[in-house]
Amino acid sequence: MTEDPSVSPTFEGGEGKGVSPQQLRKAKRALPALFALGIFGHIIFQSFNLVYQNVGESLHMAPEASLLVSLPGVALAAICLFYDTLCDYVSPRTIVCIGTLVLVASSIAGFLGASNFWVVLVCRIFQTIAVHASVVLVILVKYLPEKDRGIFIGLNNAAYFVSVVLGMLLGGQIDFIPWKYILLVPALAVFLLPILLKNVPKLESKPEPFDGLGASLFTVCVAFLTIFFTYEKTWLLLVSCLLFAVFAVWMKKSKNPLLTKSMMKSRAFTGTLLILFLTFFFQYAAIPIYKTIGKSVYHMHLESISWLLALVYLICVGVACLSGAICKKIGDWPSILLSLFLMLLGFLLSAFAIKWGFAAVTVFMIVYEVGLTLAYTPIYDIATSALRESQRGRGVGIAHVAMNVAPALGIAVYSAIEKSHVGFEIVPRLSLVFWLMTALSALSIICTLGVRKFVGHSVRTPNQ
Repeated sequence: MTEDPSVSPTFEGGEGKGVSPQQLRKAKRALPALFALGIFGHIIFQSFNLVYQNVGESLHMAPEASLLVSLPGVALAAICLFYDTLCDYVSPRTIVCIGTLVLVASSIAGFLGASNFWVVLVCRIFQTIAVHASVVLVILVKYLPEKDRGIFIGLNNAAYFVSVVLGMLLGGQIDFIPWKYILLVPALAVFLLPILLKNVPKLESKPEPFDGLGASLFTVCVAFLTIFFTYEKTWLLLVSCLLFAVFAVWMKKSKNPLLTKSMMKSRAFTGTLLILFLTFFFQYAAIPIYKTIGKSVYHMHLESISWLLALVYLICVGVACLSGAICKKIGDWPSILLSLFLMLLGFLLSAFAIKWGFAAVTVFMIVYEVGLTLAYTPIYDIATSALRESQRGRGVGIAHVAMNVAPALGIAVYSAIEKSHVGFEIVPRLSLVFWLMTALSALSIICTLGVRKFVGHSVRTPNQ
């Protein structure tokens, strides 16, 4: 493989000159608390995906209820690059601890103001952006040795699925506990502060000049693009395109641009971004289509569906824990191809299984979700290994932009099919969605084979 000019020849995570042994030790000691912090931050997001309609109805704001999910999602997609980029310039300890305090404060404020829809909405936005879980990923790729990185990326993904399981179970209890108590759960993160203050690494090396205008401009661009996918207003798309054009001009003129030429010339980085975009395209559509099948085809209660979803994602927790070891054993590219094949198989069989029973639908959803879970570690491992240590915060941020924008577009496609009815009854219409998902998975495999051939057969060989 030809050496990529954007790859630092000396940096090897904690073993390189960019990270001191003390930083490495502290980073490893901080990981359990960081994983727990990510869980607290995500539980509320997953719960509200199930209960936002109930919240809107209880506050007599049913037409606006979807804002409780869409606007925090927009904020998350918009802030991810800005947040992760800061980790290249600001101490991760400062970011994590301030974010934890904001998470706790917004949780308490939301609980106390639960009688007002707009107070709840604002607090939900602050809860979502307060502790951006990808900051944990930035710490992993900046401070850990390359030989350990895949394992811990997999564990970070497992922590995410733990939050999904807990969020599903918590949201499924909406008939038994007042929903405002769900808002209070993330406030438990306050007990993690002593560990975080002691162990999260400080930024010791001198950072490159921070392109604050570029980061802010890109954040606004992504915000308008994500809002367009949510509300499908043409003027939002036009504003987004105009802002991206301004951003491109700024990147060309700036002396210290947010996105450097070396980052954009990295074949491994840009190629895996394409794969990531295609792989995660229908991620957000998986749960809505599963709920639709359960409620509209098999007339199941939400609580029963939430328990089955919890089972699906509990399996994903185990798979995520093993994903780093799998990548280390067989290599990153074979791991990506394996994950994409499982996703294709899950979608393809689901297209036929809607009439076979809800148990069959659940089994094939597990196949798809296992594939998606396996894809996370190798894609991030390849993308971040292709960049210098000083660029990896931005690299993670760009990857998270792709991971948030792609599913936003995917859920818009799914919603459009649902609204249009396309002349079919519900079962054929849902089957059509699964066929589209299958076709996209096939395209992902083709692109992966092409990118692999273009950039080389492996960024990290098996058993390295």
